[in-house]
Amino acid sequence: MSTKDASASHEKLKQARAWDLSYSPAKQLPMQAIMLYMSGSSIQVFSIGILVMLLFTPFSSVSKINSTFAPYAPATKDPNASAIFLMQKVTYVGCNLLTLALGLWKCSQVGLLPQGTGDWLAFETRGNPPEIFLS
Repeated sequence: MSTKDASASHEKLKQARAWDLSYSPAKQLPMQAIMLYMSGSSIQVFSIGILVMLLFTPFSSVSKINSTFAPYAPATKDPNASAIFLMQKVTYVGCNLLTLALGLWKCSQVGLLPQGTGDWLAFETRGNPPEIFLS
């Protein structure tokens, strides 16, 4: 096996590992869903801790996306190195958005997100009642 073939297979292996890394947040979704189910629908320290984890982990993961994919980058010194794993990075961000959506869904189920008209009564303005006639 020549060095060119070895380096090509090494680059293919790096590509495969980058794809595995891009799907890793989606692989954690079933366990996180089980944790949300076990935390219940009441507001307690355990359930709030899980919600905070689900809401902040995607933001921290996406903010470190370039350093996450850096070990799998090719050995060449390309000035367009940030666009090398573009599809893998888009998939990684999409899977993190699924985690965020799961956390927001749980927030709405617990009642932490304002959804109904009763949640916005403080901002509602009312006119004069029809019984009052101003002459």
